[in-house]
Amino acid sequence: MLTFPLHKAALDFRGKPPEELPHGLLPIPSEVRELVEMERAKHPPEAFASAAEGLLNDWTVHWYFDNLCQEVTYRQTPDGPDILAVGLDGVLALQRTLWPQERGTLKGYPS
Repeated sequence: MLTFPLHKAALDFRGKPPEELPHGLLPIPSEVRELVEMERAKHPPEAFASAAEGLLNDWTVHWYFDNLCQEVTYRQTPDGPDILAVGLDGVLALQRTLWPQERGTLKGYPS
């Protein structure tokens, strides 16, 4: 979760319908990278290495979608989250097209 006061992209998306919210590969904001680096300094390097990608992805999704009251399904990638569906209708439609083993590789927000 983002911990210091920032202007998050989500503030600019309030009130927009799911189809107008970001989809596809989201760039990782520099503010999120900075927060992850601050967190990295608190942990042993070998322990943090496996968590860094997840934090970058999860916190980027928070950056874009926090408090928008929208369901989001995304795939974690080294380059940032790949948003596959936004909004309950979109998430349900996506789930109907996936094999059960595919569903297990995706993440949801809010979790």
